[in-house]
Amino acid sequence: MMNFKRFFILLAAALVLVTGCKRGIEIKTIEINQGWQFRQKGKEKWFKAIVPGCVHTDLMANGLLEDPFYRDNEKKAQWVEEEDWEYLTRFTVDKKLLKKENIEIVLYGLDTYAQVYLNDSPLLEADNMFREWRAEVKPLLKLGENTLRIHFRSPVKKVQPRWEQLGYELPEGPQVMTRKAPYHYGWDWGPRLVTCGTWRPVVLKAWNRARIQSLQIVQQALEPGNARLTAELEIEANASAVGQTAKISILEQDKTLAHTTLQLKPGTNRVALEFEIKNPRLWWTNGLGEPHLYHLKARLKLGSRLLDEVSQAIGLRTVELVTEKDEKGESFYFKLNGVPLFIKGANYIPQDSFVTRVTDAQYKKLIPDARDANMNMLRVWGGGIYENDIFYDLCDQAGILVWQDFMFACGMYPGNDDFLKNVRQEAVDNVKRLRHHACIALWCGNNEVSEAWHNWGWQERFSSQQQEQIWSDYQKLFHDILPQVVKEYDNGRFYWPSSPRYGRGNERSQYEGDSHYWGVWHDGEPFDVFKKKIPRFMSEFGFQSFPRMETIERFTRIGDHDIDSEVMKVHQKHPRGLELIKTYMARDYPVPIKLEHFLYISRLLQAEGMRTGIEAHRRAKPYCMGTLYWQMNDCWPAVSWSGIDYYGNWKALHYFVGKAYEDVLVSPVEEDGKLKVYIVSDKLQSLEGLLVMKLMDFSGKTLWEQAEVCRIDANSSRSCFEIEVKELLEGKDRGSVVFSAEFRQSEKIIAANLYYFVSPKELRLLEPDIKINIISGDEEWEGVTKGGFEISSDTLVKNVYLSIYDIDRPRPLMHFSDNYFDLLPGETRVICFSSDRLVKNFGMKLGMVSLRDVSQTVSR
Repeated sequence: MMNFKRFFILLAAALVLVTGCKRGIEIKTIEINQGWQFRQKGKEKWFKAIVPGCVHTDLMANGLLEDPFYRDNEKKAQWVEEEDWEYLTRFTVDKKLLKKENIEIVLYGLDTYAQVYLNDSPLLEADNMFREWRAEVKPLLKLGENTLRIHFRSPVKKVQPRWEQLGYELPEGPQVMTRKAPYHYGWDWGPRLVTCGTWRPVVLKAWNRARIQSLQIVQQALEPGNARLTAELEIEANASAVGQTAKISILEQDKTLAHTTLQLKPGTNRVALEFEIKNPRLWWTNGLGEPHLYHLKARLKLGSRLLDEVSQAIGLRTVELVTEKDEKGESFYFKLNGVPLFIKGANYIPQDSFVTRVTDAQYKKLIPDARDANMNMLRVWGGGIYENDIFYDLCDQAGILVWQDFMFACGMYPGNDDFLKNVRQEAVDNVKRLRHHACIALWCGNNEVSEAWHNWGWQERFSSQQQEQIWSDYQKLFHDILPQVVKEYDNGRFYWPSSPRYGRGNERSQYEGDSHYWGVWHDGEPFDVFKKKIPRFMSEFGFQSFPRMETIERFTRIGDHDIDSEVMKVHQKHPRGLELIKTYMARDYPVPIKLEHFLYISRLLQAEGMRTGIEAHRRAKPYCMGTLYWQMNDCWPAVSWSGIDYYGNWKALHYFVGKAYEDVLVSPVEEDGKLKVYIVSDKLQSLEGLLVMKLMDFSGKTLWEQAEVCRIDANSSRSCFEIEVKELLEGKDRGSVVFSAEFRQSEKIIAANLYYFVSPKELRLLEPDIKINIISGDEEWEGVTKGGFEISSDTLVKNVYLSIYDIDRPRPLMHFSDNYFDLLPGETRVICFSSDRLVKNFGMKLGMVSLRDVSQTVSR
């Protein structure tokens, strides 16, 4: 969403316009966001609408559509995509505005096929959800009331004639010809809800003489004592400014860094100002240092009149993608400020099927959730949207890099001139909008398009001539147009044509480029395969799980509470999803009958599997230099690969990831009959400490212990200790012992981990005596309950899952500082908690489940 400083002006009895005008600046911005109505094309009755918004949310708000997320209502919403829709508002223009020399309308996002009319005069036609649409409107505006009308065509019907003229059927169907969020058409984790509407703000911009069209701060050189930069501006001037001398200044706060004068000419005036920042503070990723931002302004003046001002927050850093041939293949890693950076993160999808429902508060929760899990990168996946500005602002502030896909995924695309011209402008709009963000690390052409063409059997559908044409169109789009746009408008950043470089069917995917490995899950391979199939950079891998019961209660009735119910199947979009979860579960865990226990075990299964992969990737550093699991979040409440569900609840995966992504990791693993203890450090300084190891039984009795001094080089991984497993166990029951490893410095535990010698279902867990001491609770701040408690046990408690049992439905959404954890005998943990609403008598409502509780209810 565009951010505007807002105040309200009453312009008419039924209309309020939001006007943004910084004090003293002559350019005026008015957001048209009030008084909107909509109707189905061909119907008479109008209904209230919200802009920005979409037709589905407007229909729901007016009681014309049941919530598609509830139960199996998704199928009841399919008629919406077949219809055309009209939106209309009326707004008042006064004499002061009309006196401005230039007035344009900017529609920052139209989804997707739209005809726009102002006072019944055709204004523009849109055909791309991802573009900004502008038109000069001063000749069409009139004093007093004006009418803005937008006619949205059915996206599935509009494209059909062009699809039929193509002569062959491109993989993934007609939707590939429409420049719209691909996930709206459904995915194996999301519903089919093909929206339309004005999804980003509509504004009027009025100005005299000249304005700043664009600002780009180009980093020319970055040295320890000095940063050399160039501010490149495009100044648009009209005829009244010809011959006048404009002053352009670059400022940090109130300090002028550079200024110049320019004789204006009609049209676009380009100017470059060179300046320096002494002793620059660098922008670093989460975990490595402060993500410092410089807040700069560009000002445009004519004499004493301030015509325009543009602000940008920039970070001074260098980011390189290093792809160099070596003895094992070809490297793939990022360098930040000259330092090789191990990437720790996840794939990100839109937070809602209806993107206009995502609030700033949701962004302000999700990005810190990534930061708190020690992530340093999110991949904005190519089947979603180019995210709103706030997403990138928050990543800048949190020190989280962004791998930015262009919005192409899992389909082949046409190559006609109109389509390519449309896509080029889409790329220009978004590259120019996002290029100032320090977080942007890479532009990637698409998700899995090249892999699909070469490995998914698509070529077999076409004649040799058609294959040649389709691949030629691919080359034009992803090897010509998109890299050319990046080079022209954001030349300092790397462009990568397709993720992954090769599919998993190609052996080279393990030695070159980035990899998506789905042998685990799709092919049913065991989790231990992650220890062998280690690529140079893992940009996708994942496993499904069910969300918490509190989430399921929000989209079901009690009668739906069965994993095989029709409603649950609607919210499981993978055709073999439940089957695969059960298959993997039976290998390593008890398979519960009780629904809540099944959900709990599914989340443990997912978390343990992903941790196996993540730790293997990190141990393999520097051969492997990154791991991005699929996926961080959900767009609706569902069974999916997410670590955080639709309502923001952390699954076991997100808790496990936070520990697996810590700056220093202790990682025990069995290799060739030996137990090896690796220490992985992402710190930029070497570490020396004591590796303290114990073998204990589940009652806490120490059976073996040893300590070793260990030195870890900066930014490295190494095995610090190894022992034959037979020697370590000495005949002890593998299912009754646990290995503990801690890396300490001056008695402070820097990193710790546990290792079990058998699968969870083979553990011989003891009945624990768990004690809980409420430190604080029932305390309310701004409607939220916060508090803390201590938990301890006399024996090992495996995978403690904390929740709230409340008779009120839906249950409150609780967040615990740690969850799904192993509690060692004699250990006391302090757990903090918060809730989305007041929970009285918290101590009486605290629920707890552990692996033993589930194991006792399932026959082995």
